[in-house]
Amino acid sequence: MPYNKGMTDDELLSRFRTAYWAVVHNLDVRRLQVWEERGLTLPQLRVLFYVRAHPGTTTNALATTLGLTTATISGLVDKLVRAGLVERRQNADDRRVIPLWLTSEGQATAGEIGQGNRAYLAALAEQLGDDLGPVTATLERLAEAIERLPAASETDTMVGAPR
Repeated sequence: MPYNKGMTDDELLSRFRTAYWAVVHNLDVRRLQVWEERGLTLPQLRVLFYVRAHPGTTTNALATTLGLTTATISGLVDKLVRAGLVERRQNADDRRVIPLWLTSEGQATAGEIGQGNRAYLAALAEQLGDDLGPVTATLERLAEAIERLPAASETDTMVGAPR
């Protein structure tokens, strides 16, 4: 039986919004707890994980990839350097280029966060049981739909709070 049988379009949209914001809220609470325990912000984590995936990257490359200014990236990197998670190295060929690398503590932190995420998702998948396949297919469709939409600033200001 379809879940939306007998529902109006407005009722279905309301149900979708409620479910969407419930998922976002619950995931944000979990993620924020992990980040807070480590004293990291979302922008710092984005830098940390990008440097992990692209050792030797530069602040200019980070700024371009993450869509932030070089000054903002420099400030984020400074904080990660002070926290002992990222280090700046010298480029023997061009002293103006300063490659970024994770320290061993940075590698460990990124690894712990990644491992925690995988464990949480495995437990969530187990909870879904036989619904895992259909839920995964629906999430893939949702991700594709989101990618096709213009950026939120082009459509409205909805990103911050439920409506």
